[in-house]
Amino acid sequence: GKNWELVTPHAEWTPRLAAGLVVFKDRLWLLGGTENYYFGDEKSIKNDVWSSADGKTWKQETTDAGWSPRAYHQAAVLNGKMYVFGGGNYTPEYHATNDVWSSEDGVHWKQETAHAPWHERLWFSTVVYRDRLWVIGGWSNNPAANKNDAWYSQDGKDWKQLKSDHVWKARHEHSAFVFQDKIWLAGGHAQPLNSEVWTLDIPEDWFEKTEETQKTTSSQPAFPRTIAKLKTGKPAKIVCFGDSVTGVYYHTGSRRAYTDMLGIALEKNFPEAKLKMINAGISGHTTVNALARIERDVLKQQPDLVTVMFGLNDMTRVPLEEYRENLKSIVKQCRDAGAEVLLCTPNSVISTSGRPAEKLVQYCDVVRAVCDELQVPLCDNYQKLNALREQDALSWRLMMSDEIHPNMAGHKKLAELMAESISGEPVSLADVAPLAQALPRVKSLVEAKKTVKVIAMPPLDQLIQAAFKEVAPDVKLEVSTWQTAGKSRRQIEADAKALVRPNKPDLVLLTIPPTAKAGNQEELIHSLMWTMNYSLNFGAGGWDCVVFHPDVFDAGHIDTETDRMTRKLVRGQDLTLVERTEGQTGSPEEIVIQWLKSQLD
Repeated sequence: GKNWELVTPHAEWTPRLAAGLVVFKDRLWLLGGTENYYFGDEKSIKNDVWSSADGKTWKQETTDAGWSPRAYHQAAVLNGKMYVFGGGNYTPEYHATNDVWSSEDGVHWKQETAHAPWHERLWFSTVVYRDRLWVIGGWSNNPAANKNDAWYSQDGKDWKQLKSDHVWKARHEHSAFVFQDKIWLAGGHAQPLNSEVWTLDIPEDWFEKTEETQKTTSSQPAFPRTIAKLKTGKPAKIVCFGDSVTGVYYHTGSRRAYTDMLGIALEKNFPEAKLKMINAGISGHTTVNALARIERDVLKQQPDLVTVMFGLNDMTRVPLEEYRENLKSIVKQCRDAGAEVLLCTPNSVISTSGRPAEKLVQYCDVVRAVCDELQVPLCDNYQKLNALREQDALSWRLMMSDEIHPNMAGHKKLAELMAESISGEPVSLADVAPLAQALPRVKSLVEAKKTVKVIAMPPLDQLIQAAFKEVAPDVKLEVSTWQTAGKSRRQIEADAKALVRPNKPDLVLLTIPPTAKAGNQEELIHSLMWTMNYSLNFGAGGWDCVVFHPDVFDAGHIDTETDRMTRKLVRGQDLTLVERTEGQTGSPEEIVIQWLKSQLD
């Protein structure tokens, strides 16, 4: 360490810092980094890969490794593969990652996971110890916070957190290395800088013993009392406690939500079950509101199991530590009342300035920490839905009614995840269709011989009047025409906002003409979602809403990509789509009459 030799004053790669550097297959490898100290941008942040056999002559293996450009990440070698994970950019546009990539040649890279369970971070450390990759400490923003956690993995895909009662102060930009068969940690920015040195010594058989203990524990039901009732057919009661994502609102058709889907899923897994599902979700509520109403809405119901999912509103107005204590209080009160508890992270969201995804991640971390501290079963909706988002962005998008609320397709996914967390068995709700009775309000008004107020797009404004004269001639209709001719998707969406809820109709009939255009796929999805959202009552019930396919009015209509997208979105909203069945040749008038008769009989 006293005499150093300059191997080359100018390597072939551009000057940079915060790159990954490893030894792999008898070569040095340089991965990514930034050409600009702290102030990175799309030009200075790199994802190239270089290698050298002697440190003097370097070869560029690839200009684009496939993983996103990044600095402040880490790289390691394990079992014949190089790994790159974490990192991102500090300023001016902060972003951090928790993805993990591997390569056997430095050129071709495979994503092992889009979202590891450890929080996105910069300035962390890594070592390879006991044949495992380790992620140790680091820092993330929104809010700015150091880390003092340690995670390990044998393959970069499945990660486990090391639990310890005695741990060092949270820090970043520290050093970690393996020496004398131990992990050593030194220095770092722990507010303030420090010169501490820590060691971690894990016996070689510790992992095997821990995994055996976990297998024994996992073989036991997470909810023994509830599961026993579900298996034996004894009456069981489950309360779903949450905010607007839990409640019954416009984003799932104003009639059902994941509470209902969870009941269906559990009945699939437990055919003998006699379940009562109770929805205790209220729009806008935080854990503060939850504690104020827990006695009335949850404990008085004497539930066997309570699912708890808050956070989307807490992240805007409840500090993290208060959120943590509120969750702990909710768990304690439910347990004291004899109920088992499932804590859930919220769903993933479309990031906005008001609800940035990076901030939501902090609240999800609190949920996980509370589960660890209190030994509460966790359903990690955020992590699992985010993984789906990375694998299939369009499918994930079609599960979102707006920026934060899943539609019914998303609620089915939430219910599947929760049901698996409860029962230990996967279940599919793909076969659950929208409710067959699409006109409950209209039917009740017809039976009471009361006036039915209708808002309808042409030609349904005329067809529905003719159908009522045929099917229910004694019922008075008040029909308002929703003009769509010559309008774009965005304009029709704006009309929905102005026309429907202010007028409180009994029935809304939608059929967006094929001539109504959207600028791109996202605009098509957004506009149709919000046209349906605004056409529904904000909360449960209200009025009926039905969508008609263009082929009802044109038997020769050829199905387009827009039609296929519409079909997915309408079903995803838990609404009825009226369309021609195979071989159906009747006129539009006959189809509407036949459909109305089937609904009112």
